[in-house]
Amino acid sequence: MFHHLFHPLRVLWDGRITFFWPIWLSITSLAVILAVWIVSAKSNKAPLEQSESSRQQDRPRESIGWVVALGLLLVCYVGGILAWEDFTYYDNSHFTSETLVGRDISLQVSPIAGRFWPLGHQEFNLLRHITNSISGYHALRILQLIAVCSILLVLDKQLDIRVRVALIFLLLITPGIVISFSGLIYPEANVIVCLVCLAWSVDRFGRTPSLLWAVVAVLSAQLLLYYKETAFLFVLGFAGGRIVLRCRKNNEGGWDWKHLRDPESRLDVLLVGLVGVFLLYYFAALYPHFGGGYEKEHKLPLLTVLGTYLELDLLLCIFVSVCAVRAFLVFRRRLAPWQFWDGLAFGGILYLCGYLVLGIESSYYLAPVDFIAVLYIGRLAILSVPGMGLSIRLGALALLFLVCVQDFSLSAFRMYERKNIVRGKAEVGRAIKDRYENDPQSVKRLFFPTATPFSILEFASYLQYIGVPIEQRANNTGAADGVLLVGRSIQSDGPCGYRAYLCHPGSIPNSGDLVVVLPDDITSVEETNSYRKESSVFLFSYDPRPSISQSMRPIVNRLHAESPIFAFRQLPDSWLMASVSVWR
Repeated sequence: MFHHLFHPLRVLWDGRITFFWPIWLSITSLAVILAVWIVSAKSNKAPLEQSESSRQQDRPRESIGWVVALGLLLVCYVGGILAWEDFTYYDNSHFTSETLVGRDISLQVSPIAGRFWPLGHQEFNLLRHITNSISGYHALRILQLIAVCSILLVLDKQLDIRVRVALIFLLLITPGIVISFSGLIYPEANVIVCLVCLAWSVDRFGRTPSLLWAVVAVLSAQLLLYYKETAFLFVLGFAGGRIVLRCRKNNEGGWDWKHLRDPESRLDVLLVGLVGVFLLYYFAALYPHFGGGYEKEHKLPLLTVLGTYLELDLLLCIFVSVCAVRAFLVFRRRLAPWQFWDGLAFGGILYLCGYLVLGIESSYYLAPVDFIAVLYIGRLAILSVPGMGLSIRLGALALLFLVCVQDFSLSAFRMYERKNIVRGKAEVGRAIKDRYENDPQSVKRLFFPTATPFSILEFASYLQYIGVPIEQRANNTGAADGVLLVGRSIQSDGPCGYRAYLCHPGSIPNSGDLVVVLPDDITSVEETNSYRKESSVFLFSYDPRPSISQSMRPIVNRLHAESPIFAFRQLPDSWLMASVSVWR
């Protein structure tokens, strides 16, 4: 009897990763059913939208003008995203080795590495049936960005249309947002889309309780939780914070637990429950590999992480400071809380704390926090303007100016570097392809004197995709054929990384080798020129475009912390230069 009872549970446990989609869909379906029950519950609360008089009434003619201005900005923004693009940036081997050649990207679950974000990149498994062009792939991110901007135009109508558009402008130059939506492999873009949909649906549900908004909130939370591991902190902080603020009496001590019966509280409790289910699934999927290999590999000292984020993100510092002061005033009952916006801010603070505890940093990791910070601080500043003195206004404008200058300069640096890396690798790849097509025997070995194994792997995947066969394992038999990859950074014969391409160690190139220097190699002009002098035929060279004058170089060098490769080292003098030559 017990055998028949526990057998289905055993099968489910053994297939907890393999059966992800049935499990996730079952959890989502149950959550939707519970959300329907919540909406059906009786409530004496009148729809807030009918009684709220403070919401801004936009003038149609003025609104059209500002929306047109935003549309023009987005057109320029989209043009910048699509310019010089190709499948040559970091982690684009997900496409060149998988979706672009007819294979699905696997679920992003790795117990040994401690990673569990199964929905990561899964949208491209659908997109591959529609398009295989770089513009088609970027169209997904562009549509997401347009959707986010559209929701922000209607999310907080207590603010004037000019203010809402201005906040969107500021968001669009924030480095984390620029990185997330201009690239293809950053899950933060999906996190932000789900975050906005969750916030919008929860806000609308609070104003006009209806089945639609409750279901959208549940679906948004479910997607958000499984796109990024740390997203559970935001959902927990957002929903939990709203429950606390709703039940806490503002004018006197104590709690009013009757508010837990409100439809809004029931929805928040359901969202917290989804977080609990996610954590159970997370620990079950990783069992018994707790501790996270990825975290240990990338973990940095807390002070280093804090210092990096302080250097990269003045907005983040202001956000934390403002939230701390406001939380203190709310706690001492000197200030009435905003259930929605303070809950959103609390979710952002928990999200930030998650990365500080993990000890990992990158300029795009905190894109969701920057997103919340712009909306929260912008709203607070605008609504506080009537009560500000002249000195406080000037100080606020000075901080806004500094944030804009920092965000614009770091975003410009990151886009400049990205575009030159993409274009440089694409042109190097085409130069090798042209030589291979003219004479296959002249391209037998590629020697990478300064490239990292990861860069070699990604570039090899691109070469294979454009038609240059690369040596790789065949059917796990050890047999291989194709162009050989040799590099100084390679320690032993074998796969370059997690792909099937084979790499070989080598200290110097052989006669006839193509010596390849990639634009993101850690090298110097002297070292690059030495390979050019020793080469019998110089095939191709790439210099960054547009070129940077010597007078601007010190300013650009100060922005290196935004670089994914040179964040902790100065930019080399050969930064973004690339070449291909034939060794004597």
